[in-house]
Amino acid sequence: MANLTFNEKVDGSKLILKVAGEIDAKTAPDLKIKLEAAVGNGIKTIICDCSALTYIASAGIGVLNSIQKFLKEKSGEIVFCSLKKEVKDTMELMYFTKKVRVFPSLDDAIGGV
Repeated sequence: MANLTFNEKVDGSKLILKVAGEIDAKTAPDLKIKLEAAVGNGIKTIICDCSALTYIASAGIGVLNSIQKFLKEKSGEIVFCSLKKEVKDTMELMYFTKKVRVFPSLDDAIGGV
């Protein structure tokens, strides 16, 4: 059974969201609720720390894509860091990495946004 947990740290209009576990058709709605709530609370920049994310399915990328489009319209963005090879490969396969910025580490992401 897929399991997904979050660890949040808000810094002004920036959210650092550590995502752990797997994002699939079952857990993607939880991610969508979490991200939409953050944006609804005035967050403009979301840094997704994926160091503990072990799997992402197309349903998860669909959620991330819709949030990315919404933030872009509001002059914000969602960025990713610390991607495991399997997660990065899936994102690249679906051309998602062409739409978002990916940083090697959390420190790089914080410095880059």
